[in-house]
Amino acid sequence: MARRQRYQRVLLPGEKEGRRDFLKKGLLGGLILAVGGGTWLFTRRTRAQRSLEGPFQVLSPEEATVMLAVANRLVPERVGFPRPLDVGVPRKVDAILAMAHPATQKEARQLVRLFENALTGLAFEGQLRTFTNSSPEEQDERLRGWATSRITLRRTGYRALKRLVYAAYYASPETWPVIGYAGPPDLPSQPPARKPEAEKPEVVDRPARPQRAAEAPPEAARPPPRPQRPPEAATEAARPPPRPAQPESRPIEPAPVDEVPVPRTGMGIPGEEKR
Repeated sequence: MARRQRYQRVLLPGEKEGRRDFLKKGLLGGLILAVGGGTWLFTRRTRAQRSLEGPFQVLSPEEATVMLAVANRLVPERVGFPRPLDVGVPRKVDAILAMAHPATQKEARQLVRLFENALTGLAFEGQLRTFTNSSPEEQDERLRGWATSRITLRRTGYRALKRLVYAAYYASPETWPVIGYAGPPDLPSQPPARKPEAEKPEVVDRPARPQRAAEAPPEAARPPPRPQRPPEAATEAARPPPRPAQPESRPIEPAPVDEVPVPRTGMGIPGEEKR
């Protein structure tokens, strides 16, 4: 049973939205995209270059020719810089789109057709010619019109085309010496061989030494012992001193009347004869 092919989600350069709606911005943008793709068959006059006959994975030879024309205007001729055709920009753009989702591939092809379409050129720039059949000045004017348009679809489409071209052009090794890029670091083809580990000496099991008790500190470091009291003396010292005994107070009993001595002063008691 054949397995279902899984596509990797790849966003185009500068794409921040989802893979299905990175071009469709509003109702007006979707309408323009649909009209431009539908009128492609009636206004198509693009002739594919012989060097771009294919095979391609996503783009047609005519669409690859449009991408080459866009790249020639976005990467002007400069001393020391190779031309987009020399580094194979159309094929590399096709390889980038081949990693995207089929819905994204479809919208990218619609964008290329819309940019090439003569009716859209007449509606916005007043040029009733395809992009590939226009002069270099007219091509630059159309690119500026897309870059500064008030319609979100045209601005987003211009950024997508520009970043696709730049990603394919500057990823080519032929352009690295000109821009001063030394290239990615060389990676070893084989993993480095592991160094043999040094032989460890055999460890002989020895009987465990008994743990020593904590050594007592030297005599000089020990504090002098405190004098110990006998338990009886300690108990007596802890008791409060006894109070002095007080004499017992007894009630004084009155002496009997008969026994009260009568002082004799030589004075007689009246009525008593002197003896």
